[in-house]
Amino acid sequence: MERRENGPKDARLAARLDSRRTARRNIAMNAKRAKMPLAMLALALMSGCDSTPADGGNGPIVLQFWNGFSGPDGKTMEKIVSEFNASHKDVQVKMQIIPWGTFYDKVTLGLAFGGAPDLFILHANRIPEYASNDSLATYDPEIQAGEFPVDDFKPRQWEGGQYGGKQIGIPLDCHPLTLYYNKKLFREAGIANPPTNWEEFIAAGKKLTMDKRNADGKPYKQWGFNFTHLPNNVPSFLNQHNASFLTPDLSKGAMTSPEMKVAVDQMISIWKNYGIAPRPEGQDAWLGFLTGKVAMAMEGIYMKSGLDNQKDLEYAAAPVPMFGPKRAVWAGSHMMCMPATEPEARRKASIVFIKYLSDHSLSWAEGGQVPVRKSILESEGFQKLSVQREAAKQLDYVQYEPSTPSWNQLATFGNSAMEACLNELEPEGAALETAQRRIDRVLAREKAR
Repeated sequence: MERRENGPKDARLAARLDSRRTARRNIAMNAKRAKMPLAMLALALMSGCDSTPADGGNGPIVLQFWNGFSGPDGKTMEKIVSEFNASHKDVQVKMQIIPWGTFYDKVTLGLAFGGAPDLFILHANRIPEYASNDSLATYDPEIQAGEFPVDDFKPRQWEGGQYGGKQIGIPLDCHPLTLYYNKKLFREAGIANPPTNWEEFIAAGKKLTMDKRNADGKPYKQWGFNFTHLPNNVPSFLNQHNASFLTPDLSKGAMTSPEMKVAVDQMISIWKNYGIAPRPEGQDAWLGFLTGKVAMAMEGIYMKSGLDNQKDLEYAAAPVPMFGPKRAVWAGSHMMCMPATEPEARRKASIVFIKYLSDHSLSWAEGGQVPVRKSILESEGFQKLSVQREAAKQLDYVQYEPSTPSWNQLATFGNSAMEACLNELEPEGAALETAQRRIDRVLAREKAR
């Protein structure tokens, strides 16, 4: 039989097949490093492990951009991406919106087994989880080359994108917890301004809590305050009392500290002693604020769109009051990240888009976020955004979640304890001690690796 010589096409096919075989041989190692569940591992095997991005030949580089902006914020980002594509011939962006509920599973698969996008959004608290596996690129070369105006970023938010001394994420925004209040109910109660400290908060809550009847004559309770989402409400109380789920060095749990007890007891007193809020369970807290049955609630700035669309709701925003001796408030940030394996040409193209997003973050802010560039915060356009402007007053003292790879798991233990304590589902001491043991067990196992 005549031997057939391999042409360029055959060589490319052979190289591609060899690449896939190599990827499959490395799956077990990658799965262990990325801590993959078996179901996700099987999915990766079936997906083929081909991570080669589609290039445009002599045309523009087409970047894949993933995010979880499935709400009104997605419309805002679509507009920004469209404007970028219209003004850039050599780089085009194809955006894929994946709901946050499945977003991180898909990102994890892409980073571990191939198919990761060129650019994606991570919440600040998820960076350690991925950076600890060397899955993410660092922006240090571009920073050293002066491509990012570091001094124009708010320091706390810039540092929120760091892990292990390296800049892993470029902050697009910050979404601090914010106090929302019903202006009409405040007016009716004779309260001129939102509370700024614990004493004013309790006093306002007492004036705003009362029995009422709706238009049909049916009785209902109007509450001065209501806890909404405990995982972002609780940290603001804890941080203001120097309490946390973890010790400052992140080596052990701090669930049984004296500061933790003070903060937890203060939160319980809101409904139990002062009677200005219901127990934080068994009711739709945010709906109560939307429908005018709750006068004060704390939520992220990202809830603004829903508030604006609520008929007959007069609301305003203010910084979260000082409940303790330290000024602090929970916050998150959307960080712009790249995979560590990003080819150089595509990396350069991604940097062009990242800089564009950062430079145009006023447009993003208009959709319900707070920018983190000083020049934009000081701009006339941003100062007209009254709700975002109030939230931005907290940027210098926001508190991000502890920067540890296992935070997602550890937070589950802490949050369960908080729910049990605040609703008195079990004795406070027992709930905190259980969370402490679980947290310490995970951290000890992590240290032993």
